[in-house]
Amino acid sequence: GSGHGTGHGQSRDKSVVNKMQQKYWRTKQALIKATGKKEDEHVVASDADLDAKLELFHSIQRTCMELLKAIELYQKRICCDFGALNYSPTSTAL
Repeated sequence: GSGHGTGHGQSRDKSVVNKMQQKYWRTKQALIKATGKKEDEHVVASDADLDAKLELFHSIQRTCMELLKAIELYQKRICCDFGALNYSPTSTAL
């Protein structure tokens, strides 16, 4: 993925991802040590599984961020529209 800086809220999300990745690497290292060989088929299989889950997690996270941004814009637009409509209706009615 290409890292586009989207501003606020990003650092908190990054730390969550970092924690997951650290956990993932620790587990991976432990598995490699336990099995004694790096190319153990079970390790490779669990790697692929975990990679797929992480990819899914990232895609869901991106979607959530996009939704939040869309909702924010939508709310701003609604507020602006209502603000314009409710702006002293008595004086404009005459």
